[in-house]
Amino acid sequence: MIKLFGKIRYKLMSDNRTGKYLKYAVGEIVLVMVGILLALQVNEWNNERNRKKSEQVIIEQLISDLSKSQYELEEQESRNLRSAREYSQVLRAFWKTELPDDIEKYVRSGGGSGVYSPVLGTMQSLINSGRLDIISSKELKNDIVAYVEEVGYRLKDINRYEASYFRPGVALLNDAIPSSYRSKEFINAQGKSSRWKSDYNRNLNWSPEIIEKVPFKTDLQQLFEDKNFFKANEKLHLYHRNISWRYRQILNRTNELLVKLYLASDKYNEQSKKLNDGSYYLVFDTEDLEILKRADALLGDPSKWSKSSVDDCDDNGADGRFSLICALRTASQDVVGQWDYPPRPAIRLVLLMLLEDENRRYVENMVEEWNNHPDTTFDEVKNLLSECIEEIENQVSNND
Repeated sequence: MIKLFGKIRYKLMSDNRTGKYLKYAVGEIVLVMVGILLALQVNEWNNERNRKKSEQVIIEQLISDLSKSQYELEEQESRNLRSAREYSQVLRAFWKTELPDDIEKYVRSGGGSGVYSPVLGTMQSLINSGRLDIISSKELKNDIVAYVEEVGYRLKDINRYEASYFRPGVALLNDAIPSSYRSKEFINAQGKSSRWKSDYNRNLNWSPEIIEKVPFKTDLQQLFEDKNFFKANEKLHLYHRNISWRYRQILNRTNELLVKLYLASDKYNEQSKKLNDGSYYLVFDTEDLEILKRADALLGDPSKWSKSSVDDCDDNGADGRFSLICALRTASQDVVGQWDYPPRPAIRLVLLMLLEDENRRYVENMVEEWNNHPDTTFDEVKNLLSECIEEIENQVSNND
């Protein structure tokens, strides 16, 4: 092509046709410029296409990170609320003339501490490396930065609660009860399997394999007249209650950002509609619906309901009667072949609905205690399942 243009220019010059040569030269320059501009545009299109591909990879990774965080934050909120309820049982006993029969199981039974952070690696890498501009939406970029900043603020708050409430509470508790408050029978019933096996095998265990007595076991009535014991439970109750609220705040922000990421995703765009159309930020599929319908069928009438949860659901269902947790477990095994962990969204929905329950029917094991509570009726169990089924049906039907 270049040789052809050269021959044309040479012929025009040799024929002394200067005017036509100038016109040709201008045309050639324009043609070259158009070619350059087209090449630049094609390059720009390729760069934009690659940027969009990279953006979608990042968005999918962020969705994966936040989906994992979502479940773990639900667990953190639930776990700390459970511990707060356990300490509140002890605190309420101080104001009674007769101690509740079951109060001993809540003495020193509350959970420990530990700060959980959502999965932030991808977000922080984007921010710190200056690659956040790969996200095309200015609003979404601002939301990501704001999320990381808010999570950092909430985690600092949780650390502050640990220093102000948890550690002083544990110190007071150890002063009031310098050893386990479990009975000798309870501790021995746990067996060597639940002890520090590695220490035991290396002869480093600090307690015998079978204990003969519980040291420093204080009289229960005397313990509930100890001011330090009250202060200990008060601080530990406040710690777990307050950080459960903080985890709920982080969870709410996680859910909000997750919806926006689904909306920005080419692959998961429909998921944003699922989350926005429901009352809970969970994505369900037809198997979730089948599990709850199967559980509902297992509890077809009052004669099929067992108002007693047991560890072995095979025994629980041997006579065709199921507690709520065993109906859910059996239904899950029937539909998908296993009892999943982490729990499937359908099971998490049941847990979330019970977590909102305000009738004070559980302390430690949410589903079991709610099922077994004297005030819980068969109709309430069926209504709970019905509400969960309706929530999932609304989402799944919107996708058809």
